[in-house]
Amino acid sequence: MSKFYGIGVGVGDPEMITIKAVNALKELDIVIVPDAGRDFESTAYSIAKNYLKENCTIINMEFSMNPDIKKRQEERIKNSKIVEEYLDTGKNVGFLTIGDPMTFSTYVYLLENISDFHEVETIAGISSFADMSSRFNLPLVMGNETLKVVPLHKKCDIKKEIESADNIVFMKVALKFKELKEAIRETGNMNNVLMVSESGKESQKIYFNLDEVDSENVPYFSTMILKKGGVEKWKKFIS
Repeated sequence: MSKFYGIGVGVGDPEMITIKAVNALKELDIVIVPDAGRDFESTAYSIAKNYLKENCTIINMEFSMNPDIKKRQEERIKNSKIVEEYLDTGKNVGFLTIGDPMTFSTYVYLLENISDFHEVETIAGISSFADMSSRFNLPLVMGNETLKVVPLHKKCDIKKEIESADNIVFMKVALKFKELKEAIRETGNMNNVLMVSESGKESQKIYFNLDEVDSENVPYFSTMILKKGGVEKWKKFIS
């Protein structure tokens, strides 16, 4: 029986893909790479391509960013039908995603519209903040501390989010970087942050001082960890 796979390939470092993901990639007949008008697919595909069968088919699948939620939902259903058509012919279909398939991934929009008649397997990947925490030896949580993951969007009350947890991961920081920086300054946390752009890639940049960030050109793949307990004592491990 054919199977639909959601495969997390990590954040950019080709060594951060799991053995389970590699084994799944070898089973694919159809490989779907998301295309949202940005260069997302090149990273995911470049990590996965050496493990794929020579004769597998690569499909760049567009996911609309239309502000009309109904139109976006219609396109997601349409894309799910495309996946099901391939599955119905007995082909294994895999959706490649940067990071983890269940963490702010386009994959879930296909999954929620796939019929339960089809077999599905989701393979965990390493998320940006998990990668950052270990890569730079900065604990996400210690003891009884709390952790919150916050995607920056139009209605996000950043100061309220900062006040609500001991450790906060801010994702999609490029969308509201200026507002985020101001909120961090106003809450007295300018010395408690680590921001990384393009983690694990050759273009990787690390920031402890947000005044050094070009606020007009923040890369889309940028994530920030705000640790109220401070980051200074952990800097000794970063060369």
